[in-house]
Amino acid sequence: MNDAPQRLRADKLRLDQLQLALRNLGPNHVLMPVFTAIICVMFYRWVPVARLEVWFALVTLGVIPIGLISHRFRKSVPDASQAPMWMFRATLAYLIFACCWASMAIFLWAPHDDLNHLLIILLLACTIAGNGALVGASRPLAIVVFTVYGTAQSLVPLRESGIIYSGIAVLSVIFVGYLVYMSIQIYRTARDMLLLRDDKSELILALAQAKTESDVARERAEAASRAKSQFLANMSHELRTPLNAILGFSELISSKAFAENLEKHYEYAVLIHGSGQHLLTLINDVLDLAKIEAGGFELRESEVDLKMLIEDVAQMMSARASSGGCLLTTDVARNLPKVVADERALKQILINLLSNAVKFTQGGGWVRAFARLEADGEIAFGVADSGIGIALEDQMRVFQSFGQGRHDVAISDKGTGLGLPIAKGLVEAHGGTMGLESEIGQGTCVTVFLPASRARRKLRVAS
Repeated sequence: MNDAPQRLRADKLRLDQLQLALRNLGPNHVLMPVFTAIICVMFYRWVPVARLEVWFALVTLGVIPIGLISHRFRKSVPDASQAPMWMFRATLAYLIFACCWASMAIFLWAPHDDLNHLLIILLLACTIAGNGALVGASRPLAIVVFTVYGTAQSLVPLRESGIIYSGIAVLSVIFVGYLVYMSIQIYRTARDMLLLRDDKSELILALAQAKTESDVARERAEAASRAKSQFLANMSHELRTPLNAILGFSELISSKAFAENLEKHYEYAVLIHGSGQHLLTLINDVLDLAKIEAGGFELRESEVDLKMLIEDVAQMMSARASSGGCLLTTDVARNLPKVVADERALKQILINLLSNAVKFTQGGGWVRAFARLEADGEIAFGVADSGIGIALEDQMRVFQSFGQGRHDVAISDKGTGLGLPIAKGLVEAHGGTMGLESEIGQGTCVTVFLPASRARRKLRVAS
C-alpha cells in the first residue's frame, strides 16, 4: 500500500518527460514533409521518381500518428493513472514515423555510388543526433531513436564491401554509442529538472497552506483577543453589580444604622444572599466554559428520563416566565426513550435555553420546551419561542464565547453571552449537534440532536 504514492509519482514523472519530448516534436508534422521533399530533390539524380514518390508518401503519412498523439496529449492534460496508455500510444506512433524515415536506407540507396552512400549515412547521423536530443527526456522514445536509426546507420555501410565501408560501420556503432551516452545525460538532466520543478511546486503549495493556516491562526488569536476584551467589558459590570450590592448592604448592617430594625436586616440579608447566588452562577459559568474549551469536562453518564427532566426544568422556570408575561409549555413525544447522558449537563442545557427564551420573549408571547424521536433514531429536544429573534448575521456569533446578538441592546438584562456556548459545548461532549432557526420578530428555535446510540429502547417482556 505504501508503494501506491511512489508509483503515482513515478507515472507522473514519466508523463512529464513524455510531455517535454512531444513538445519538442511538435513542429515535426509540418517540417518533416518539407525536409522529405528537399531530400527527394537532392537524390533525384540517383533514384527513380517513382521510388522517391513512394518514400515521400510513406514519410508524410508516417508523421501523422505522432502529430495527432502530440496534439491530443497537449489538449487532454492526462493524469498519472493514464501514463501507461499514453506511453504506449506515443511510443508506437513514434516507432511508425522512425521506421518510415529510416526507410531512406532502402528507397534512396544507389548501388556503387559513394556520394549517395555518404549522404544517406550523413542524414541518418544527423537524424540520430537531432532526435536523440529532442526526445532524450523520454526513455521509451529515445530507445526507438537509437534502435531504429542506429541499426539503419550501422548496417547501411555493410551493403557495400571494402575496408572503408567496414570502418564506417565501426565508426557508426561508436557514434551511436556516444549519442546513447549523451542521451542518458539529457534524460537525467530532464528528470532532475522535472523533479526539482515538482518539489518547487510542492514547496509553494506547502508555503501557501502554511500561510493560510497562519492567517487562520492569526484570525483566531485576534478573535480570542476581542473575545477577551468583550468578556472583560461584560463581566466587569456583571461582577461589580452583585459585589457592590453585597458590600453595600453588608456595610449598612455592620454600621448598625438599623440595629433595632430587624426587618431591614432580614431584607438586606436576602439581597446579599441573592447577589451572592448570582455571583456564584457567573463564576460557575466561566469555570464550566473554561473546562469545556480545555477538553476537561467529564461526563457522568446514567439513564435519564428526558420527559421528566424537561418538566422539572419547565416547572423551575415557570415563575420567571409568569413574571415576564409569557406562556411556558412542554411538548414531549410519548414514544421518547430514555437517554444515556450526563443528567446535570442536560439540565444545564435546558436551563440555559429556557432562560434565553424567557428573557427575549415579550409579554403575551410563548415559550415551548419540546422533545421527540427522529426517524433515524436520534433524540431531538430543545426550546422554541415567539421572541424577538436573532438576525442571520448574528446566528453564528451567539455560539461563540461571550457572543451576543445585536438585538441585545434592547434588553435590560443582556447577560454574559455564555449560555449558548456552554450549552453547545455540553452537547458536543455528548457527541451531539445543535441547530438554530430564527428570524427577527418571528422567534427562535434551538434544537439539540443526540446520536441514536444514546437512546435506550424499552425491552418487550415475553408473556
